[in-house]
Amino acid sequence: GMQALASSAFFSNLTSVEVTRNQIGDAGIQALAASSLFSNLTSLAVTFYHIGDAGTRALFTSPFFPELTSLNVQSSQIGDAGMQALAASRFFPKLTSLTFDYDHFSCA
Repeated sequence: GMQALASSAFFSNLTSVEVTRNQIGDAGIQALAASSLFSNLTSLAVTFYHIGDAGTRALFTSPFFPELTSLNVQSSQIGDAGMQALAASRFFPKLTSLTFDYDHFSCA
């Protein structure tokens, strides 16, 4: 699945990826986040399934999304640990749009 996509040079020119209502889990998110082949992405949507703490940390601390301007993690059940990883991240220098909805982080 996602591990095969993340290792295929065929997709290295993609600028937008939307993974919606899939069961790729932490392993799939970690594979996506660890792939330098996605360094041209400007838009990433990973929505409507559970992203665990490991997947969230991998995504939000990946150095392979330098061009990302839009990140949508709507209904991905991101918790406080994921939000802390995002807040501490230095890896989204061009991010201008961030979408959360029905996630599980607190107000603290």
